[in-house]
Amino acid sequence: MKVYSCYLAQILLFLFYDTVDTIDCYVCTSLDKDNKLCMDGFKKNLATSIYISRKCDFDFFKATHCIKLKGVREDGTEILVRQCGDNDWGSHCGDIMYTNGDSGTERINGCLETCDHDGCNTANQMFTFQTCIFTLLPSLMFGIFRL
Repeated sequence: MKVYSCYLAQILLFLFYDTVDTIDCYVCTSLDKDNKLCMDGFKKNLATSIYISRKCDFDFFKATHCIKLKGVREDGTEILVRQCGDNDWGSHCGDIMYTNGDSGTERINGCLETCDHDGCNTANQMFTFQTCIFTLLPSLMFGIFRL
């Protein structure tokens, strides 16, 4: 009887326990306004939902912030980048060194903003089956081998 009350207590605990898997950020880029949905005036709606990244991670680490970079590149083209980030870079304007994947680093004159709240992203609350199994498994094994 005690084993069943232990299982019941764990199940009730899981009903009230939320975990946050990762932050969801909008991920898109616009060069010289070529991506209208990504540009400012950006609205959270069905059309822009395609830009929500559900896998904001860096190797083994989950993203903690969303980043928006808006400015002008050295060649005069406008750039706007919305991306996941693993650091709080703050919010500031001026010359910003931007790592551009294949082509290295470039200087952008503009503004960088980071945020970690629902105004710029949504937190994906997940209750996973794996979490439940791995937490209940020790109790289950204890109950089976104890009998």
